[in-house]
Amino acid sequence: MTQSDERTTLPYARPHWGDEEVMALTEVVHSGTWTSGDRVRAFEEALAAQVGADQVVCVSNGTAALHAVLHLTRLTSGSALLVTPALNFLAGPAAARQSGYDVAFTDIDPQTLNMDVESLAEVMSTHAGEYDHIVVMPVHFAGLPADIDGIVSVAHAYGATVVEDACHAPAARYGPVGPPVGGHPDTLAAVFSFHPTKPVATGEGGAIACSDPAFAERLRRHRNHNMRKQDLDPARANDTDGLPKQWYYQVDEPGQNLRMSEFHAAVGLVQLSRLPASLAHRARLAARYRAAFQEHPLLRYVPADDGGISGLHLFPVSFDLAGLGMTKRAVFDHYLRRGIAPQVHYTPLTEQPAFIGALAPAAGFPGLDLVSPGLLSLPLFHGMTDGEQDRVLHATSDLLEERVAE
Repeated sequence: MTQSDERTTLPYARPHWGDEEVMALTEVVHSGTWTSGDRVRAFEEALAAQVGADQVVCVSNGTAALHAVLHLTRLTSGSALLVTPALNFLAGPAAARQSGYDVAFTDIDPQTLNMDVESLAEVMSTHAGEYDHIVVMPVHFAGLPADIDGIVSVAHAYGATVVEDACHAPAARYGPVGPPVGGHPDTLAAVFSFHPTKPVATGEGGAIACSDPAFAERLRRHRNHNMRKQDLDPARANDTDGLPKQWYYQVDEPGQNLRMSEFHAAVGLVQLSRLPASLAHRARLAARYRAAFQEHPLLRYVPADDGGISGLHLFPVSFDLAGLGMTKRAVFDHYLRRGIAPQVHYTPLTEQPAFIGALAPAAGFPGLDLVSPGLLSLPLFHGMTDGEQDRVLHATSDLLEERVAE
């Protein structure tokens, strides 16, 4: 696995891999079965055990997972609405729009960066009566679980369905002694992503965890063009002699090709076995960051010690730009000049032209407005060395202490 030095730009995330992944890929090559085989099924079973779900369906990526759930949840007639936080990647709202939903954004809690329950309640009380079908989609931002019980309580009061965007959170728990994210009994599904920047990386890949076997079966058919070979129409499935056509399959409504390959699943199985070590390593790095930054007057947000419930996908911090006397671009460039590439998660969806006209709470977005202008994600990944993290700590200290001294 690659390591960087002082002459190499340090990314905000980097896949951690070894000989086991190489061996797993080689075995798939030699097997001759490159799709729809045993490794995908094994990965689904291992994921189900990890997240505490009855059913897991793997697909080609996290966006495909979001799209499949929203598509299959959408009523065939009537109006539909997706409600999701404004601090979010665009995949969920984009999939909703493509499936015929209107979109509404909620504010975030500036202490957690997750969906603000009071803002959700305001959106629901204002707009729920206008729609026949509503999906509430909280994001477990940076790996920290949202207040899922509070969100479920508000959503269910208005007859809405809750789908968890857990793409950051394959190792998170709902509480210190709570179950893993993905097995909540009162949500329809939880969606995961295995992009190379994620704690479990397969290259590309996604999964849907749910408790309803019938919904899981609909997802499995949908990812494979909705092809089926059971319960067939005899008039179509049998030949002129009355015997079954062994080659025949039936498609009652169009599906998609969202299959995960055997290559991706094989890597995923190895990566999933590394998850405890990855989480422990990330937790140690996060503790070093917190010790250096917490309660600094020029930082408006630093992830708190959460008692071990976060999946620690990201380490976001928010700088007080006015206090620094700097723009966000200047802060970003400060790190780049020192060979460190932070990231921004995310440009608020309220600023994206694709979502102009989306519904919003009357109270606006005070939580988002507080933390978003100075929000950056600092490097955090399995395999990051103390020396690499020291580069980030020194660069941040230089940035903050120079301004404090002025």
